[in-house]
Amino acid sequence: MANYKNLVNFIKLQEGGLSSKSTDNASKYPAPCGNGSNGLPYHTNKGVQWLVFKTYAPKLGYQATCDNFLKMPTEIWSKIYKEIFWDAVNGDAIKNQAIANTFVEWAWLSGTGGSLNSAISFFKTNYNKTFTSYKQITTYVNELNDQGKSGQLFDSLYKHRDAFYKRLNQPANIKGWLNRQKAFYVINKPYALTNGQKATLSIGIIALLGASIYYYYYGSSSR
Repeated sequence: MANYKNLVNFIKLQEGGLSSKSTDNASKYPAPCGNGSNGLPYHTNKGVQWLVFKTYAPKLGYQATCDNFLKMPTEIWSKIYKEIFWDAVNGDAIKNQAIANTFVEWAWLSGTGGSLNSAISFFKTNYNKTFTSYKQITTYVNELNDQGKSGQLFDSLYKHRDAFYKRLNQPANIKGWLNRQKAFYVINKPYALTNGQKATLSIGIIALLGASIYYYYYGSSSR
């Protein structure tokens, strides 16, 4: 089964620290905890929006203070990530790490409700399956995994999310979103493949490198 810790370093690296960017939707819910260098209030820290941080504090057992928000201790960040986002996509029950990571990344960026609605639409459009919950989706993606089809599913989900970001038509954010998408794909694609598919991928890479080396030394008459 998938491990919720697998994607943590990627998310933290991509998110960075405190943000007061006005182009983020989170700017609608500013934290009363100081301003960034642009003079605008902070609204996000390490990818956790102030609204999320404040809303779930009673449930997760921490104090929604500015000190906690600005420092964002690992134990608080981890609780939010695991119990609000990973558990929402039923991550512990998903067999394939790449698929679980795709769903939690989706939820992290679009919200748990938004990601579920998008996932429901994806499976209806691409697989003609009608789902209403991540539990139902989990059963189906695990069946696909048992059939060796997680690689195909991963690629289809990637293309779907790529198209979604482009349709949003937000010039200030699109480059960052697509770069994050590409980095996510490179890191997670190997997890989506079966052992046989990984071997084929490795052979293909070796063959490509060999052809490139041959051309470099022997294929150009101008050298």
